[in-house]
Amino acid sequence: MSTTTKPDLSITTTEHPNVGRLREGFAAFARGDLDAVRATLTDTCTWTNAGTSPIAGSHTGWAAIQEMFGTLINTTDGTFSMNVLSTVGDAKHAIAVYDATSTVKGVTATTRFVLIDDMTPEGKASAVHVLAYDQAAADAHFNG
Repeated sequence: MSTTTKPDLSITTTEHPNVGRLREGFAAFARGDLDAVRATLTDTCTWTNAGTSPIAGSHTGWAAIQEMFGTLINTTDGTFSMNVLSTVGDAKHAIAVYDATSTVKGVTATTRFVLIDDMTPEGKASAVHVLAYDQAAADAHFNG
């Protein structure tokens, strides 16, 4: 009688610490804790949103980033929310794919985005890049 042993095909994965930091940033923003969001960024971080919406362009330093967040909240009358779908990261980057839902001038839309953080060795984002899967649709929504 022959016996065979089934190989262990299970995969053990661990999340890179930068992915955990990215998730913490999303959670902090969702609960309105901008101090915690700020702690995930370098003092000279540049946040760049693609497109032509009121928040598009590059925003360097916390004051400019915080002002951009204020514009986002005002444009969406506080309805902006996010649902993180997927994350991945390594020592240099943390990336999230997420859906953002908001209402602008009475029209509610959900748009898929990708956010890419350039990470420092200390685990802070030195640059953030945000792009919509369908940038024209995102711009049309946010421009009302």
